[in-house]
Amino acid sequence: MWDFILTLTLFNFTILSAPLLLVSFIVLKITYALWLSCISILHPEVEFVKYITVRTMLDTHRNQGIISVLLTVKGQAQPEAVRRHLQEVVRRRDKSGNVAFPRLRHCLVTRCGTYAWQRGKFDLDQNLTVAPFTFKGRAVTEFNIQEYVSDIVSKYLPAGIPPWQVIIIPSSEDNHYILLKLHHLLLSEGLNIGDLLPLIPPTRQAIGSAISKSPLVEVFKKPVVIPILKEKLTEELSNRWNEFVSNYDPLERPELLKNTPTLTQFFAITLITLVSLMKDCRKGFRVIKDDAFSKIKYVFKATIKETTKRQVTLKNLILSIFASLDPRNLINFFFGNIWYVFFVLPIRIPITIYAEFLALYACLTLKYCPYPHTFVGVLYTYVPLFYKSLLEVFYIFGILVSAPKTIVQDILMQKQSVQTITLCGRKSVAWSDLVKVEAIKNVARQTGVSETEVMLAAVSMCISKYFVQTNHYIPEDLPITMRHISSNYVFATGQNIKPEDAMSGILCMNLAIPDPEKEITALENLLEIKNKFNSAIRKQGLSHLLTMLQTKFGILTKLLPSTIVSIYLKYLSAKYAVTVTEVTSRYPNVTQKTLWGQEVNSVIYWRPPQANTSISLCLNEYADHVKLGVMCDAQLVPHHPYLVRGFPEYIQDLGNAAAVA
Repeated sequence: MWDFILTLTLFNFTILSAPLLLVSFIVLKITYALWLSCISILHPEVEFVKYITVRTMLDTHRNQGIISVLLTVKGQAQPEAVRRHLQEVVRRRDKSGNVAFPRLRHCLVTRCGTYAWQRGKFDLDQNLTVAPFTFKGRAVTEFNIQEYVSDIVSKYLPAGIPPWQVIIIPSSEDNHYILLKLHHLLLSEGLNIGDLLPLIPPTRQAIGSAISKSPLVEVFKKPVVIPILKEKLTEELSNRWNEFVSNYDPLERPELLKNTPTLTQFFAITLITLVSLMKDCRKGFRVIKDDAFSKIKYVFKATIKETTKRQVTLKNLILSIFASLDPRNLINFFFGNIWYVFFVLPIRIPITIYAEFLALYACLTLKYCPYPHTFVGVLYTYVPLFYKSLLEVFYIFGILVSAPKTIVQDILMQKQSVQTITLCGRKSVAWSDLVKVEAIKNVARQTGVSETEVMLAAVSMCISKYFVQTNHYIPEDLPITMRHISSNYVFATGQNIKPEDAMSGILCMNLAIPDPEKEITALENLLEIKNKFNSAIRKQGLSHLLTMLQTKFGILTKLLPSTIVSIYLKYLSAKYAVTVTEVTSRYPNVTQKTLWGQEVNSVIYWRPPQANTSISLCLNEYADHVKLGVMCDAQLVPHHPYLVRGFPEYIQDLGNAAAVA
């Protein structure tokens, strides 16, 4: 009872706050525009960033959101080939002849606490570097490459150059490495990660391969039946409208204008004229100037054109009234109805009843109605659709009502399980050995869970091992945030490709952490994670949707003041100090190649942790394998490799426990 009252109270409070959000949006928009105008006058030499993202609010001088991607390429390094590719990207122009990615040449600076782009002399040699062949006096091999890459990532981007860098790392073995570092703001300026990577963009899915759908993609279940019902009703309405137009449109039947139309016909012609006018205006508004005077002028001209074509005038309205009151028309109408009632209906009624019985019999025996225009056929088609649509409406309504309570109780009031540390802002990275995707799928099939839950179980064991090695208290549950990213985010290129479209919303959950002293089996831990994961998905549909809308459209940063959002995010990041990102491949079993034909053996993407988040784990699916990567604050060194090192071993343990052959 109290739970219901709390849910209803929080929902009502949210509804009452909606007008305040609208006022806040208007005030913030006007205030921010004035602020940009003022500081633009003070600093005319720079171009200020006119939008606010979550990461820009969390950025500090010490802790910037620098995305990192590491390619392991088969064969010897080709610095000149990489240089040619980057030169082409920097010089690339769009269809209008303008530079496609001008920000690649601009420096990112801060003026009055606001990001701005500053023009300067661009030198590609400052953004493309070839790392030394040795590290700490030893040749670079697979045994020290992680330490080498971590050392490079821990260094800040050089000041005075555009905020991106490509580092080529030669190796004594038959491969080399390409490390890309770029500031997150570049991805909001029309650039994709794949534009800077010297790879052939993937064009098709491999034959016989299936794309696994992560449960993180659609936490908020999209309506399935409602679109079907809408499509059927639209189709039915369209057919009726086309029939109506063919009977009453003078352009389809010119004979209607040869004689004076009746009042009914005149109203029908007027309706058709109004619909045609709206269609014309909808098309015309796209090509005219976007101001009120131009639109009013266009509507006036379109109205004259449409009414002239169909002769919809006041004179014809008056004439149609007299035509309807003409005694001859009244007599024709009277005798026409008598003919229909006494001669047509006695024949049609038995035929209609017979058709209804046939339709009913077909529905009962065939489970299909071949008579869709009968009353039984209409009921058989639309009643189930209306019923299922109603269930979907109730589901959406239930999510909306319970969402405020879920956000407050399960997310905001979450207990802080991990002791926070003073973050230095510099980052360190590490990654695991590969695990075959097929092995993960086998475990998922044997245990009846998703592949995401199998990998989460292995991640929880890695975190448990890290806690043991650092003598940290092992909590029963560790609050984490999860997000899904498609491989399009890393590889896709093109003007129509937007990075934010490849990202899902954020899911918050309590990850069960097994304590070695309690002798919890791997399968018991997997079952516990499954229950918590499904519970989070069931409750957080709306919050997942809101975070996805924030990523795509910035709704939260537009509706709420930056200070409030920043405090809220720092508060949450202190409770959710660990983030997990799942990067799934849209092209399974497909190996990428460089522009000069060398195969890419592995790709690792690191999502930078910010605010009070100290650990960012990324499940990187590429070709036929998965690697777990970690980017964490440098204060966690040297124990951070324990967060990923045992990942393949724990997947194998799950397979053995599930009796996977």
